Amino acid sequence: MPTSTEDDAVAWFVRLQDEEATPGEREAFEAWLSGDPAHAAAWREIERIWGGLGEIRPPPAVAPVPARRPPRRLWKPLAAAAAILLAVALAWQALPTGLLADHRTAVAERRVIPLADGSVVELAPLSALDVDIGGERRHVRLIAGEAFFTVARDPSRRFVVEAGGGRVEVLGTAFDVRIDGAAVAVSVTHNAVALRAGRGAPVQLERGQAARYDQAGVSPVSEIDPEAVASWRQDQLVFHDAPLSQVLAELGRYRRGHVQLIGRDLGARRITAVFDARQPDAAIATIARSLDLRLLRATSLLVALADW
Repeated sequence: MPTSTEDDAVAWFVRLQDEEATPGEREAFEAWLSGDPAHAAAWREIERIWGGLGEIRPPPAVAPVPARRPPRRLWKPLAAAAAILLAVALAWQALPTGLLADHRTAVAERRVIPLADGSVVELAPLSALDVDIGGERRHVRLIAGEAFFTVARDPSRRFVVEAGGGRVEVLGTAFDVRIDGAAVAVSVTHNAVALRAGRGAPVQLERGQAARYDQAGVSPVSEIDPEAVASWRQDQLVFHDAPLSQVLAELGRYRRGHVQLIGRDLGARRITAVFDARQPDAAIATIARSLDLRLLRATSLLVALADW
């Protein structure tokens, strides 16, 4: 999926194509472009991809108005289509590399995996898992996505889940592990687990606790409702004050295609809702109505949410 920086670059592309873009907006674009090397890299990638599509190239920061432009009533739909094309190209380049995993799931697919030691893994959609269980080893590696682990107790062999540069160690318990970009989220529903990440000491999580870790270490522990953990196992997607970008990324595990946001800071809008994972398109339509956004459909697979 495109990163938030790439989404911002696409949004700037669309805005600067609009004949109503103001000098102030172009100045704001220049400030965004020079504010972070990642922004400049994302913009160069947009230029490269758009040039390869063989259509209109993105405008420079201050662009002369072409002699002929589409009628104003058509320009925004055309810009929306351009944004979708760019987003699809970015998403295609960022497909996860789980093809060689021992177990993997497709869009909207869940899989229950019994392990040789009596443990069970429930793999969420668009996830990938490697398994190494035998002798004195009980190791698995979550390569992408999310999984819920119900671990058979064995005091002589720790069960280890490696994910995102850290690891979760248990003897017998139940917990959820989710890879979220550069971070990994762990939530415990029974007994306890130990998190190891970075150079810090292990952090223990008890039932009803959660934490995130990355290369820097483990975040502060938070209290959660253990009954609400991994609600995707019951076809429910629960969001509490979650950014729209996160909500759409999760819905993207349950529908084919891509949803592009068109408008600055749309991804930061907050959502609190419970959606049926079996009806992701209905969820997207509900989001559009609740946030007063336009829902644009290029095809059944390619849609956009716009704030104009």
